[in-house]
Amino acid sequence: MIFMKIFVKTSFAAVIAIAAAVILMPQFTFAQDEDKPIDKSAVASTGTKASDFAPKGWKVEEEVKGDVTADGIPDLVIKLIEDKKTSEDEPVNRNRALVVAVSDGKGSYRTAAINDNLLQCTSCGGAFYGVLDAPADVAIVKGVIVTSDESGSRWVSNTEYKFRYDSTLDKFVLIGFDYASRDRAEASVSSESTNYITSKRITETSKGKRTVKKTAVIKKTVITLDELNAEELEGEALKRLGLD
Repeated sequence: MIFMKIFVKTSFAAVIAIAAAVILMPQFTFAQDEDKPIDKSAVASTGTKASDFAPKGWKVEEEVKGDVTADGIPDLVIKLIEDKKTSEDEPVNRNRALVVAVSDGKGSYRTAAINDNLLQCTSCGGAFYGVLDAPADVAIVKGVIVTSDESGSRWVSNTEYKFRYDSTLDKFVLIGFDYASRDRAEASVSSESTNYITSKRITETSKGKRTVKKTAVIKKTVITLDELNAEELEGEALKRLGLD
């Protein structure tokens, strides 16, 4: 009986101590702010450098140079981010936008494409990134614009988009979309890879040593960088993979 009383008192004291520690721990939450995508009409139509295409309230997070129109002249692929003050104590969500500015060969660039939803926001990484800024990668590979990101918690999703310039349309067109979701606890992966040039989609699911792979022909469609809705495309992929 004496042992039980001591145990109860000790346990209760431990609970109080833990509760106090939790209360005193710094709580990381993203500051609430008005969530607005970039105003496309505020993006300059021409400029001589990447920062010229950042409207008020935005700044250049990264610029990638490379020929994306197959004319031998380097162009600009610009990753913009909201220009908000942030700190370790109070992280602030910041939206991103993608601007493609093509060169005229004389030192100037013109805006050829703008997308306000393709690149994930800084707080869109989920528990996988916590209070850290979630990345949104942009690259130029053999003249193709490639964007990629990842987000989630136990289930982590990876997305990759590929765009190529269509001289007939004078637009950047989606030629590839890859989506994968992996369960870090069970080591299972569900993915699909869509090739909009060949109109084929490869779906693959794996768990342990078992892998199931399927190929399907999809309807021919044209999706431009300006018009692409990433949330819609990724939502459709989730449904096809049975993960919604």
